Amino acid sequence: MDIDRVISSEQISRRNLLKRGGILAGAAIGMPAILAACAPKSPTPPAGSTEPTAIDTSNIAGSTIKVGTYGGFFEENFKKMYPAFTKEFDVEVQSVPEPTSEVWVTQLQQAIAAGGTPPADVSMLSGVGLQRAINGEILATYKTSDIPESENLAEGYIRTDADGNVTGVGGLSWYITLVSNTDRVKVSPDTWTAFWDPQWKDELALLRNAANSFLLEITATCFFDGYDILDTQDGILQVMHKLQEVKPNVKLWFRDEATAQPAYNEGEVSLGQFYHDITTFAASEAGGGNPLRSVFPTEGAILDSGFWSISKTTENLGASAAFINYMCRPEVQQELALTLGTIPSTKRETLTMSDEEYEAVAGPGPEVALRPKYEIYDKLEDFIDQNWTELILS
Repeated sequence: MDIDRVISSEQISRRNLLKRGGILAGAAIGMPAILAACAPKSPTPPAGSTEPTAIDTSNIAGSTIKVGTYGGFFEENFKKMYPAFTKEFDVEVQSVPEPTSEVWVTQLQQAIAAGGTPPADVSMLSGVGLQRAINGEILATYKTSDIPESENLAEGYIRTDADGNVTGVGGLSWYITLVSNTDRVKVSPDTWTAFWDPQWKDELALLRNAANSFLLEITATCFFDGYDILDTQDGILQVMHKLQEVKPNVKLWFRDEATAQPAYNEGEVSLGQFYHDITTFAASEAGGGNPLRSVFPTEGAILDSGFWSISKTTENLGASAAFINYMCRPEVQQELALTLGTIPSTKRETLTMSDEEYEAVAGPGPEVALRPKYEIYDKLEDFIDQNWTELILS
């Protein structure tokens, strides 16, 4: 996916797949837990204070909010969730398709700086995009008490600014796993270190951008005992030089699913990284599906997330907070998981889905996945991009 989840516009429900239990392989271990309990705080603080005041949701009936989500499949299915919210709260939701978070944050910044109406009141941002929005001070902040449904959410689904005020709430997550074409790979490896194996010369498909492939985190985990080495520029260069060893094995550096999925389906590539939800869906399609397999590496799959955020200059803060609170409900999260094949933000015990259905989307669980080190792609954006181009893509 581009830096976010820009998915095919074809509308297909994955419910039947998940009822059949999905297609899973491998097991993940190790690495720290992911996202932190979803529970926002309230509007921007009064002058001279870093503490937001409580959000008033008593007068939201009759209002309209614009909600941005990644385009295509995501937006089409999210739109199906909005009428129930409108019926309960009398708040109309206008769906807005987003480009990548990087582009979207720039558009939000430009609108806010110009004093205009932001293109969305609520936006879903990637971890990297959210951090850039926080640094750009374009988001409203609020308290966890403003979103009482946050008590249902698992650890890790909250992002804060430097003062500890909530800026983003995890709306859903997805895995990047080891994916292979089963016609070409009879027994899939179960470790990311396979990318360095000479047997895969000119056979791999890897994401093209540093900030959405998370190959730095994968390399650091496999060969440098974890993420500490990524705290310095010298350390990042060491990791990139190790990653350079993979280049002879890479046949396709892809930007999004539209490029990679046909290559996997048709066997143009044998092995690589891809999205677990899309892979399991493609493998389960009517008529036998595509010859694909998703494996959770022993070091942990990459877990990436989309976070709900509220534009700082929105005129509908109360309705926006009510929307995020609604999207934190277990039944809503479960509906999204069964439709999109994504990982619910809510705790497992809050869901009524079967263990088979949950495993189909969550695999071994977020707590054993690898979390992207989002902050380096913001703080060291130019340094990483320049050296990535020179050392990895050249």
